[in-house]
Formats: sequence, structure tokens, C-alpha cells
Amino acid sequence: MTRLGLGKERIENRGLLMHDLFEDDWTQMEIYPVAHQSHGSGFAKRSEFYDREVFQILDKFYPENRPLPEHLIHVTCTGYVAPSPAQKLVSSRRAGNATTVTHAYHMGCYASMPAIRIGMGYLSLSRSSVEIVHTEVCSLHMHPLRHESEQLLVQSLFGDGFIKYTVMQEQSSPGMKVLMLHEETVPDSVHCMSWVCGDAGLDMRLSKEIPVLIARNIKGYLQRLCAKAKVDVESVIKEGFFAVHPGGPKILVHIQELLGLESHQMQHSAQVLRNFGNMSSATLPHIWERLLNDHSVPIGARVVSLAFGPGLSISGAIFEKG
Repeated sequence: MTRLGLGKERIENRGLLMHDLFEDDWTQMEIYPVAHQSHGSGFAKRSEFYDREVFQILDKFYPENRPLPEHLIHVTCTGYVAPSPAQKLVSSRRAGNATTVTHAYHMGCYASMPAIRIGMGYLSLSRSSVEIVHTEVCSLHMHPLRHESEQLLVQSLFGDGFIKYTVMQEQSSPGMKVLMLHEETVPDSVHCMSWVCGDAGLDMRLSKEIPVLIARNIKGYLQRLCAKAKVDVESVIKEGFFAVHPGGPKILVHIQELLGLESHQMQHSAQVLRNFGNMSSATLPHIWERLLNDHSVPIGARVVSLAFGPGLSISGAIFEKG
């Protein structure tokens, strides 16, 4: 753990919803109740935990006196129950004839981009209100008694994350204007990353090849993204800001070096990793929030957002801060 843990110079804080990870007494744990069970409780019990805890979080996001949006897009890759906590919230508020719930599930760290695409699809049909909510309980699928190097990396990297934001036709408050969304799958890379439903929860596999494959493909991807957005790639690299999903510290380092970026162009990605860890799909929206609230990032600045997931998928966007 000393060798593989990311250390305070990389990650200083993480939010962990599950109290088991703070317990020393195995008999007090809900998901890992017996020391000799290397995988802890099964998928059903983990799903019950997710359902209960996430409903409470959604209830805080949408208090009784606040109306629900016309479209609510629920994004997660860490919990699967039907009806979902989002559907239960709508049912408990008797809003089923006014709010449609859409699930954007199991896409992993890049899911915020497909969620925005879904939201823009709804907006193309009507001038409705669309809100996206991410609820990632990554700690639910950690296995503290699994000591393989890969699993120790996963346990030291991932944290829990929650965030809500709005997709709208016209900007009426500080936000990001979507100039272009684009997604690609790297050929012959399906073995590099997986997020598989197992008997004891979700099991993550991360290959050492991932930073290399991203480095090999990112320049071509960025050129195609900028071409679709009709913006000059060189000016974006020189003057823009980069919201990059911090799958791990090496990915941020590789992209910064490969594109020749200054530290200030990627500092918000590094800050979120340091303060929260990898929160899967909730990570990028937290980086966007920091960019919006940073007055040193000027109005009109171009923001390139990049994330990676199983496939190996590269999903990205170009925004303009407004």
C-alpha cells in the first residue's frame, strides 16, 4: 500500500459514504461483516445500500418545496435497482405526470458527456427543463481484503461523488455553452478497462496500457473534435483550459506533456483529483464547477473537456464559458 497508494501529494481527501471503511471492528460493518469473506456481502445487499443512501441524497437535492424538472437524467455506474432512487423520488412527490426519469447507466467515467447529449435531445423537442444528477458510490464496490496491486490502486484512487446541474436552451446564469460533443472508441482496446457485474459487486479492471493508448490517440482525437466545432486546434491548446477526467495522476501528466499545456490550463483537474479522488462520472462536472467559479478563467474562454471509459472510449466536448 505504501508503494501503490497515491499519497498525500496526489490525493489528500476523498468522500466515502460507506461507514464500513472507517470501522476497525468487522462485526460493526454492513457490507464487510465477516473477516474471512474476502469479497464481503453479495450484490443484492450492496444494491439495497445504494438504493437507501442515494434516495436520501436525491431527497436533499430536491427538497419538498422545490419543483422537479420536466426531465431528470440519473447518471451512475455504481448502483442498479429498479425502480431506481430517482423514480422513487418522483413517485413519492406524486410528480409522475410532470417529470420523466431517464437512466444513463454503466458508462463509467465519461458518462457526463452522453448525459448532456441526451439532455440536448430533449431540448431539441421542446423548451423543457432538463436536469442531470450524478450519484456515484464507488466505495460500495471496494474490497479491502483484496490485496492484488490492481485492486490496491483502485481502492486508493476512487471516492464517492454527487452533483446536479441543468441543461438549458438559453443561458440565463453563469454556465458553459456547448460548442461540440464527440466520442470515439480506440480500436483493439476492449481489454484495457472493464466494469463487470460480479457476485460480490462491481469489479474494475485497469490495464497499464491505458495511459499509453490515450497518449497515442489523444492528438488525433483533439484535432477531429476541434474540426467538428470549427475552432482552431492550435489556439485552443495555447489559450484554452482543459477539464480532463483524472482517471489517475499519470493521465493528467501525459496529456499535459503531450499537448504542451501550462499548469494553469489543467489545474482544476488536478485540484479535483487531490480534493476528491476519482468520482467516476461525477468528476468532470465538479471540474466544470471550479472553472465556472474561477474568476481568472475569463468569459469567452474555450474549455476542452475529455474523459475516458470502457471501450476504450474517448469522449469529449468543447465549451465556451459564459
